[in-house]
Amino acid sequence: MEEIGDVIGKGFAVWRNNLNLCIPFLLSSVLSLLIMIPFFAAFLVAIVPLSGLNSSSVQQMQDQILKNVALSNMTLDMVIKVALLFFLMVILISMVNAFFTAGAIGMAGQALKKGKPDNGVMWSAGKKHFWNMLLASVLMDFIMVAGLLFFLPVVALQPKSLQAEPQAMGLLLMGLLLFVLYALVISIILATTPYALVVEDLGPKQAVLASINFFRYNKFDVLVLWLVVMAISISLQMINGLFSSENGIGNQMLSVVTGLLNILVLAPLSTLWWTRLYMHRRGILKVDEVKNIW
Repeated sequence: MEEIGDVIGKGFAVWRNNLNLCIPFLLSSVLSLLIMIPFFAAFLVAIVPLSGLNSSSVQQMQDQILKNVALSNMTLDMVIKVALLFFLMVILISMVNAFFTAGAIGMAGQALKKGKPDNGVMWSAGKKHFWNMLLASVLMDFIMVAGLLFFLPVVALQPKSLQAEPQAMGLLLMGLLLFVLYALVISIILATTPYALVVEDLGPKQAVLASINFFRYNKFDVLVLWLVVMAISISLQMINGLFSSENGIGNQMLSVVTGLLNILVLAPLSTLWWTRLYMHRRGILKVDEVKNIW
């Protein structure tokens, strides 16, 4: 059985020889952006009347948006329109992400088995597992949101009581801490859900249960790989935030580069790592079957 270090090292070697593994993530990002643009335009029209857009300067339009975004200045009809638009945008982007996530895992599995992925696998795996991947994402989100139960002890407290009673504020902070810990633990335990779904052709519920069972027998490896991916992701986000906060074209370009690194490098690389770990630990991919790839 491969050690976690071998999984990371050999996964990097496979990614280096198959840079086209970034295609699903690139397409997903582009399509998500194309979906967001018209919806943000619709948000703008819903918040600021067209007559105001035609007669106002850019600064006046920004002031009008900030004024109308305040809930106290938004009518019920405006709130409903914005909420529906936002909900529809989230659904469409989730559908895009589900399709290309399944396609990316399919490509990663083929790259690990044959050494070279076929772009057609992205479309076939996406179509085959799209619906189950979408439902699995909803199920995982539901499990994550269930952690809000940690806040129930303070739901009945009024804002004044939170200020007047220190123990109420302490209870709120404790609930917040418990929710953060819960979210971290759940994200680790369910990390292999998408890979179980695609690799073993499981349904949403079965994939979640398979991920929980996989974690039971591979706690150390799952935790280490999760920490490695999170460390790289947070580092890129910190660099991106640092450069984006600075003025100048050069800094803005560096910010764009860090964003592209996340899409073109980290996303396909982490997908390979997780796919390889799952397939090897489940006995789907034997070491001797791929020993000549590297």
